[in-house]
Amino acid sequence: MPIFDRPELKVQKDRRVCRATDTRIAKYSRRGMLLTLLAFSVAAALSDLRMQAPRLLLTLGVGLVLVTLVRGYFVFRFQHLYATGPARWRRRYFFVSTLAAAWWGVILLCHEWLLGFAPVTHFLWLYTVVFCSSVASVFAPYHRFLIWFVSASLVPAAIKAVLSGEVLGTIYGALTFAFIWLTAHQAQRESQNYWDRLSAMQELQQRASNLAAARKHSEAAVELTNEFVANIGQEFRSQLSDSLGALALLEADELSERQREWVRLAKNAGSQQLKLVDNVGLFTRVARKDIRLRQGSFNLVKTIEKSFKFAAKTAHRQGLEFNFQVDDNLPVMVIGDNRKTAQMIRNLVDSATAIAQSGELWGKVSFSPITSVEGQMNIHLNDDGQGEILPDESELFGAFARLDTNQVTSGLGLSIAKGLAEAMGGYLQVNSTPEGNRYEVVVKFGMEPNQRVYLTPDRRLQDCEVVVLHQKGLFVSGLVQQLRSFGMEVDCLRFSPDNRTEVAEAVQRAVERQQLLLLAPAMGDRQLLTEVAGSFSGIEGEVESTRLVCLGAPGHKADFAPLLQSLPNAEYIGRPVTRKELHDALISRLFGGAKKASRRIVSTVSAHPRQRSLLLIEESRQHQGVTEEMLNALGYRVDVASSVEEAMELLQEKGFDLLLVDCQQNTAHSAQIIDQLRHWESEHTPDDRLPIVALTSTTEEQFEGRCLAAGMDDFLTKPLSKEPLRETLERWLGDA
Repeated sequence: MPIFDRPELKVQKDRRVCRATDTRIAKYSRRGMLLTLLAFSVAAALSDLRMQAPRLLLTLGVGLVLVTLVRGYFVFRFQHLYATGPARWRRRYFFVSTLAAAWWGVILLCHEWLLGFAPVTHFLWLYTVVFCSSVASVFAPYHRFLIWFVSASLVPAAIKAVLSGEVLGTIYGALTFAFIWLTAHQAQRESQNYWDRLSAMQELQQRASNLAAARKHSEAAVELTNEFVANIGQEFRSQLSDSLGALALLEADELSERQREWVRLAKNAGSQQLKLVDNVGLFTRVARKDIRLRQGSFNLVKTIEKSFKFAAKTAHRQGLEFNFQVDDNLPVMVIGDNRKTAQMIRNLVDSATAIAQSGELWGKVSFSPITSVEGQMNIHLNDDGQGEILPDESELFGAFARLDTNQVTSGLGLSIAKGLAEAMGGYLQVNSTPEGNRYEVVVKFGMEPNQRVYLTPDRRLQDCEVVVLHQKGLFVSGLVQQLRSFGMEVDCLRFSPDNRTEVAEAVQRAVERQQLLLLAPAMGDRQLLTEVAGSFSGIEGEVESTRLVCLGAPGHKADFAPLLQSLPNAEYIGRPVTRKELHDALISRLFGGAKKASRRIVSTVSAHPRQRSLLLIEESRQHQGVTEEMLNALGYRVDVASSVEEAMELLQEKGFDLLLVDCQQNTAHSAQIIDQLRHWESEHTPDDRLPIVALTSTTEEQFEGRCLAAGMDDFLTKPLSKEPLRETLERWLGDA
């Protein structure tokens, strides 16, 4: 067994841990030596020992100074000596300190032997006990050394006190031995706890280091996976774009009805695959919270209506009734990300459609201001309870959470919508009950100072009477609310097989009073249209002037044909219908047409504008055909270049009105192409800036920023369709 402590545990062999412990010992030792010298000086000045044995007192003082100087050598030169050998410093310091403690024990013993329990003896004894108590916590990591130090300081005096035969001495001696035993016991416990604690901390640090390394490796693996998903998604998207473009061109040809059905089926399948590819790529960015929002001014009402109408097509193909209502208090112009808002709405409605499966889906959009420059949009989406009851949010908002639906995924779209809503400062909540599923989305937008008026109701509608005949549906109350917001007097009647007579009487009164009839049949049910057609056939007199509007669901247009024969002026509008569409239809039926807005007259050089010439830069020849054919079908003359160098040669030879650059996945390469074109343009035709429109299948969010900075004017996302392509080209070419 070693006299002093020797490293045994792994943590005791760690230089960083032991250095911190030994530094603390050296720090407290420096203070302790100075206090010990001061205590001896006070005792020497006050005691009678300097009279009785001055030489002994001088010897004790000189010895104390010498051992203090030796100890000071180790503690004041700690940094240098410790660096040369930690174990050697510790072993020598422990020996010298024990020797100094023994010399102090001799000093205390001499005072007790010669002076007895005089006041100076009491002072030195109490100082020794207090000093040993104060250093116990510092020396405790090395408990054997602490026991030697305390014992050498107090045991000689304690033995002399017990052997003195005096009551006071016996008490002092007994208490001192008890103090030494308790200090030894406590030091052993504290030493074990100290090293165990450091060992646990070291283990935790090692685990944290391992976890950090594993996390770094995991993040690298996730980043690699995300990059792979993005790249493979772009490959799929590029191929699907060509397939859908070819199908669009084929659909424009003369085909039989059966062939058209097959083309529509192929287009629908390709569109679903394209949507899935886009959602997977977007989900990877949502999962790692890598959503970059582009803040700009846009028409919020138009974006909402367009997104809802686009999502309604999917719902109707599934046989699900979908309608929506946009409150008239919604600001037209807001500041935010137009595309992300549209993506969020489409993913929300698509997921709700997949979950509802059948029945009806009803959406309502409202807006509430937060401050003078900010507000929040609230979207409430409800179904009628015919679908599935949703699971917990932990299961619902999964990457590929799946319900008993005919869709591939439902949780994927909801997770994307939730991530986009949170990125825009809002949230998505879902509440599922047997009565139906309720979706609530809140998104924040900045308020555009220069607002536009979406719709000012025509004053002629005020006090006009309209009879609404409906069957059932969540949308009916919203429809009635919109009609009343126009200032109309609404008489609402629900049709059922039990009230055919009441419906016939309502139709008769509407004909007699020249009221407007508004029909809202239920999806998949033709009873209302059949009953109203029968009521008109039984009415005597002229009914051709009766004003009637039918808001029909998919499949009702054929059932509306008998009514159209009886009422040539009747109008059919497919649901869902926007507020403006409903307003204009009412004006058309009641007053013969909406008021014409003044138009800007644009003068042209000739009655027959010249054919515009376009240059298409496409490096991959397999993708050239579809884009070139589509541009030719729109009436443009197209030249194709397979490289930037070839494009520059053509630009020198011919005059072009617009450049189309087919960009591939590499955003940096696409921006470099546009930059090269602008650089060539600045050198050869600095006064003639050609519009550059990029055609891209990438969904990278940095594409737009990089290419705009390089000189791009606009871009179109593949797959291309004729109408967006036509609108974009006409926006830049004017009279083409």
